[in-house]
Amino acid sequence: MNAWLRKLRGGLILRLAAVTAVTVLIFSFLTAWMLEAAFRDNAADAVETRLEAQVLLLMGLAEVIGPADVRVPEMLPESRLQLPVSGLYARILGADGQTLWRSPSAVGVSLSSWSEDEYFSFSLPVQWELEGTQVGLTFQMLEDRAAFTEQVEQYRISLWQGLMTMSVSMILVLSLALWFWGLRPLRQVRRDLDALRHGDHARLEGNYPTEVRSLTGSINDLVEFERARLTRQQNALADLAHSLKTPIAALRLNLESAHPDSDDMQRQVDRLQGIVQHQLNQAQRLGPAPFQARELLAPIIERTGQALGRLAAQEGVTLETDLAADCSLRMDSGAIFELLGNTLDNAIRHATTRVRITTRCQSGEVRLIIDDDGPGIPPADRARVLERGQRADTRTGSAGEGGNGQGLGLSIIHTLVTDHGGRLFIEQAPELYGARIRMVFPAS
Repeated sequence: MNAWLRKLRGGLILRLAAVTAVTVLIFSFLTAWMLEAAFRDNAADAVETRLEAQVLLLMGLAEVIGPADVRVPEMLPESRLQLPVSGLYARILGADGQTLWRSPSAVGVSLSSWSEDEYFSFSLPVQWELEGTQVGLTFQMLEDRAAFTEQVEQYRISLWQGLMTMSVSMILVLSLALWFWGLRPLRQVRRDLDALRHGDHARLEGNYPTEVRSLTGSINDLVEFERARLTRQQNALADLAHSLKTPIAALRLNLESAHPDSDDMQRQVDRLQGIVQHQLNQAQRLGPAPFQARELLAPIIERTGQALGRLAAQEGVTLETDLAADCSLRMDSGAIFELLGNTLDNAIRHATTRVRITTRCQSGEVRLIIDDDGPGIPPADRARVLERGQRADTRTGSAGEGGNGQGLGLSIIHTLVTDHGGRLFIEQAPELYGARIRMVFPAS
């Protein structure tokens, strides 16, 4: 029971029920306040209207004999005016304010200081025509507020009881509706995720509401990405095992021969290294993950330049940078390091004295440009060198046919760029006159 309560305390249904309860209660309080105020105002208006009507009836019954002599029949139309201390009182005042007549209900009641906090009152001053003269009279009616206050209090109790009953019922109904109907798509997603985890389904394919569909779509993207990554890794391992058979067999034969060829063994070792590196890169590359954050290029380029500083010094090459501080890519930092490492390694080995790295962010694009002052790549070879195992350089000791290269660098770079939605262009550097590797990525 305690575990269930702890689970419920942190659950979505409790939060929704709390929001529903607070909303309903606030609405009920405001409704009760407005209805009570409206009832009080309407009841007060009704009392004043009734007092006005009774004053007019009293005027119709009154007989003015003289300026200080007013007579009213004993039988009054309102019975409460004849009952002592009934709460309804009437009187007629003369021009000088003296009381000319009071109702039987006012006997024994002091009416000298009528208070609006205790009584409703209505006064009507008139000029009474009498034998060519006018007599100033004031007809007054007074009603005790006790009955009105009791009426309002009874209404308040009934109103709050009704609204609280309705509010509690509404909260229960809404909470049950949220649990059994509103949250049913989330329970369905949980069941489908369990089925996906146990291998019963390949993806989430339920008929989900629009708000949940974006969530399930993101989960499907992540599942497909991880499935494709696993498939690529399995294929890379199988390809690696197959690709290593020939060079390993050649090495074995060379070692078992009477006169081992060290140059041939070196070539086979280089080939093994290239195959392993290529297959590992193939296994790791699958474009940006669905939730990949953006990485700033400038810090990574600076760290890569520092890592390749010894190689550049050995080759007598100076690394130059022209970096935009706000340029970033939606790419894993390891993939950026691999991209930069392969590109700069090629540029340093082919350059004469200078390599320049430039980044630009403009027109919805991120541009990464690496120029060198080497011999460049002839236009006829630019498409071919992007294929695996193809090289254009023939310099001894370089990544060329006579050197240690395997012809994988530009192929790896091209694959990385295209996997992340970019384009790679091989051009002539406009200032250094060597090769320019220009990579263009979408900014979003």
